[in-house]
Amino acid sequence: MNNKYVKFAIVGGIGFIVDLLLMILFATFLPLLVARLLAFFFAVNSNWLLHRNFTFKAQQEQSNSGLRQEWSKFLCSSCVGAMPNLLCYWLLLTGLSLTGNAAIIAIIPGIMFAMLVNYFLAERWVFGK
Repeated sequence: MNNKYVKFAIVGGIGFIVDLLLMILFATFLPLLVARLLAFFFAVNSNWLLHRNFTFKAQQEQSNSGLRQEWSKFLCSSCVGAMPNLLCYWLLLTGLSLTGNAAIIAIIPGIMFAMLVNYFLAERWVFGK
């Protein structure tokens, strides 16, 4: 198995924990979709920092991208991955009328699919040469 993909999955796991914990926190005082979007934004930023310093460190050091450009690319690629992620969440939330803990757990399938999309974009575009 690709060592970089394992690192990507580890960072993704950390990002998932950040995402889930913040989703739970924000859902206590915000509407669910707003809580989901805020949690996603914080998780994206933590993932970018971890990926640039752990997963793609060697590629990042050889990259011509500046810090702001790299972050912008990562944010854009994460938003592309977020589309099926959030669509899946919305379909589960509304289609099954989920509430409470079930609504929070419904983020898992979308996150799994988005991980594949995000890896491809990060490897080829964000941290690529």
